Amino acid sequence: MNNTYVQQLFAVLENTTKLHQALYTLANDKREVLVKNDIPKLTELMKSEQQLLKAIQQLEAERQNLTTMLFQEKGVSVVNGTLLDLIKLSTDIEIKEKLTGYRDELLRVIGQLQIENELNQQLLGHSLEYVELSLDLFTDRPEEDFIYQHPGNQPSSQVNRSIINHKA
Repeated sequence: MNNTYVQQLFAVLENTTKLHQALYTLANDKREVLVKNDIPKLTELMKSEQQLLKAIQQLEAERQNLTTMLFQEKGVSVVNGTLLDLIKLSTDIEIKEKLTGYRDELLRVIGQLQIENELNQQLLGHSLEYVELSLDLFTDRPEEDFIYQHPGNQPSSQVNRSIINHKA
């Protein structure tokens, strides 16, 4: 394999791993911000997250390009070749071990990131449920929610007892 392409690929994989670790750190920070309900800080974190995601996408495109060139060099035609494909194709033990190390580390960090993102998603879901419940308490008429009334026995004029006039 072309040593220049391999070294470039190693650099891309190293940077990709660092960016995913930064995303994981942001996800941890986001959890704390969600618990504290600090919306301005959450907005700031989300902007940082978008910048990291954009950089990761650029590195992924570069990785795919380098991988394609390495496959072409070996005379193998592969569309969207993966690191695992490249590891299988490599005959150099040192390159194989280094690629395997990068792949394992990326998988580990991405797994942690997925878990953290799922926790954050659950926190957001609970937050939204709480907000909906709070809004329902302010806008609903509790006597209608808890007491069954036959449709024919309802008074013709009921007083609107909600705090917020949601018809306005």
